[in-house]
Amino acid sequence: MTMALLAALAARPAGAGPWSIEPRLALETDYLSNPVLVPTQATSEEIAAAIIDVPLRYDTDDLEFKLRPNARITDHSGYSSLASSYEHLDGSVQYTRDLSSTTVQAEVARDSSLYFLGGLINRVGVARDAASTSADWTRALNERSAVELDASWTRVRYDEPADFDALVDYRYWSAGPTFSYDLSERNTLKLLGSYGVYQSLNGLTESKSESLQLGFERRLTEAWTFSANAGYSRSNNSEKVYLFGFFFLGTAKSTQDSGVYSATVTRQGEKFTFNASVSQAQQPTGFAFLSRQNAVSIGSTYIRSEYWDFALSAGWIKALTPLESLGEAAPNGRDFTQHYLDTQLTANWHWTPQWIVSMTVTKISQQYGPPTVSAASTNVALSVARQFLRTQF
Repeated sequence: MTMALLAALAARPAGAGPWSIEPRLALETDYLSNPVLVPTQATSEEIAAAIIDVPLRYDTDDLEFKLRPNARITDHSGYSSLASSYEHLDGSVQYTRDLSSTTVQAEVARDSSLYFLGGLINRVGVARDAASTSADWTRALNERSAVELDASWTRVRYDEPADFDALVDYRYWSAGPTFSYDLSERNTLKLLGSYGVYQSLNGLTESKSESLQLGFERRLTEAWTFSANAGYSRSNNSEKVYLFGFFFLGTAKSTQDSGVYSATVTRQGEKFTFNASVSQAQQPTGFAFLSRQNAVSIGSTYIRSEYWDFALSAGWIKALTPLESLGEAAPNGRDFTQHYLDTQLTANWHWTPQWIVSMTVTKISQQYGPPTVSAASTNVALSVARQFLRTQF
């Protein structure tokens, strides 16, 4: 019924209205050597999946609205389907005036904690239910300076097995201002501040963090841009301590101090795009407190012809979490450390403007400890997609 409705909508003649829809339907088959990233006794699987993406847009001169339901449904209903199934509903509204713009975004999702770069986990992948919203307001003060205010809120719940309690359901919100000043046509100076609160939903732990950074952006050429931020962050942690789980003994407090930074270089061209970034920040990762997270990512796309295009991406994350946030004593001051690496290569053959055949090879590896445990998986996917023409109504 859904596919028939989408096909009917896509077949309608284009109109002049502000509403438009651009559905995409795909069938995919996957081979996964270790679908749940277990360190031993890995079992490979072949999975068939249907992918549905239905972006709905409303565009006028100063208002843009997007609503995007998208899902991946597999033929597996067991534990391993956590590695390949998801349901997302994304939405955004952007209102633009001569001197200001306002953007509001929201998302609800059910997916796996395992295969999302940044959602680092310990020993096992579990279902993750997430809801998030963010708002951003930017206003030009004069020809050279502008101020930006942004805020975000996230709530995450994990559907863990009864004998597994390493991950903590949490909510996290943050807000902060940014002031930017154009030194010249190519150079921009920025001052960024933020404040955030991370709370476990069971009410036992909390992290309050603040940071201040100085940023710089330079337009190197028409295609290349470089930007960097650097500063300092402090996180004040608190944990309620109970004896035998019933008798409240008090609140234990600690502090995490860390430098924070990020640097990004991007290239935008007609046939070749490239981006690379490196960063360090205090981030929520599903444990009792914020974790210090170092990340490196690289991505590029290349359009060889009207029939062929390619994409390459790689992401690496290292997260340090105090062992006391896992309910354990930290030997010799050591932290619980996680390394996560995700590399992906995709080749797309545009059989026709609407039919696309894609092959994707993905390598995912994870290492955590102490004690050190490693796991890896190689995934190969082949898909056939039908991209419907954008239809206005």
